[in-house]
Amino acid sequence: MAQSTVFSQVIKHISRRQFEASVNNHKGNKGVRYLDCWTWFGALLFGQLTGHDSIRAIERVFCHGNKRFAKLGFSPVCRSTLADANRTRPLKILEATLSRLIQRARRFYPQKHGFRFQGNLFALDSTILNLCLSLSPWANFRKGKAAAKLHTAIDLAGDLPDIVVITPAKANDIPVAKKYAHFSKGTTVLIDRGYWCSSWLSDLNKQGVYFVTRQRRNNRFKVVESRPTNRTQGYICDQIVYQIPGKTYKKKKFKYRGKLRRISYNDPDSGKRLVFLTNRFDLATSTICELYKARWKVELFFKTLKQHLRVKKFLGTTAHAVHAQILVALIAYTLVQLLRFQNNSRVSMPDAMAILNTLILLKVPIATLLGELPRTTRHPPPPQLALNF
Repeated sequence: MAQSTVFSQVIKHISRRQFEASVNNHKGNKGVRYLDCWTWFGALLFGQLTGHDSIRAIERVFCHGNKRFAKLGFSPVCRSTLADANRTRPLKILEATLSRLIQRARRFYPQKHGFRFQGNLFALDSTILNLCLSLSPWANFRKGKAAAKLHTAIDLAGDLPDIVVITPAKANDIPVAKKYAHFSKGTTVLIDRGYWCSSWLSDLNKQGVYFVTRQRRNNRFKVVESRPTNRTQGYICDQIVYQIPGKTYKKKKFKYRGKLRRISYNDPDSGKRLVFLTNRFDLATSTICELYKARWKVELFFKTLKQHLRVKKFLGTTAHAVHAQILVALIAYTLVQLLRFQNNSRVSMPDAMAILNTLILLKVPIATLLGELPRTTRHPPPPQLALNF
């Protein structure tokens, strides 16, 4: 049996039946004559995996009715219909596809989050995606600039997005977190200090959700207990505290209701003093510091997304088109992670993306591409000729 292309092996992890069910639920193909939702999605996904960042380039690949693409159910693509589809097709279809794919990838997690305690571990943060102000005035951000913002929570067991919210860059992080960031009981969330909101953190504590964050400069606390620490390792203090509301905020809703744990740590690498706040009282001081250090994984996720997927140059200028491209980029990222999990690959995420980008149309098993490199036998150098004088 002939081997299918790498692109065919990748996209087969998207169930066509479930995708079409989502299309029917959201009436994605209503009134469509030339470009169905499956071809629209396939064209965007192909552009993400290959690095094509223009509609003309994608049209060149799909317009000839290639037999390989026809077997996958794709029809020819015209740039005008593709541009229209980016503006009008329901985003719920892509959101449902991403959600199902993440659930499937979780079945193949190679390991847990790396810490000994039970429960899920997430890192919550957001990143800015720059846009052109003259083309996307809806995303007006600062003077002469426009941008969209991606809010997400990364599951540190598999470095996969669990929460995905896309807003204009002006949107504040805290209202988005209050509305969309819902975690199960026993989950630990690593939060940047920009998300500090006493009422929201109090609600998380009531729900049985743990958090680790950094203290802000205007935070004031009353110390009720000090625990012994090893100062020789940089742990300055480990205290039990209660928040004191500032002079501006006297209302109870601006005060964290309950006790907190405050840990001060001198980072030996940077020389900076970091002060952490958490509602976990059962973990060692060193574990709390290591937890916040693990929050850096969400920054690596954003770096991978921006450097190896197409979220810098967009195929459309409307909010709808930008959202669609970001969602397909996240689908492409999750597909690559799923392939790495299934094949127990030691290849890094950037290298795996580079491999698929280069060899997407070759007929090679993905397990071979993501496997170990073949060993090469080094032959001894040939003997040197003796020179007789």
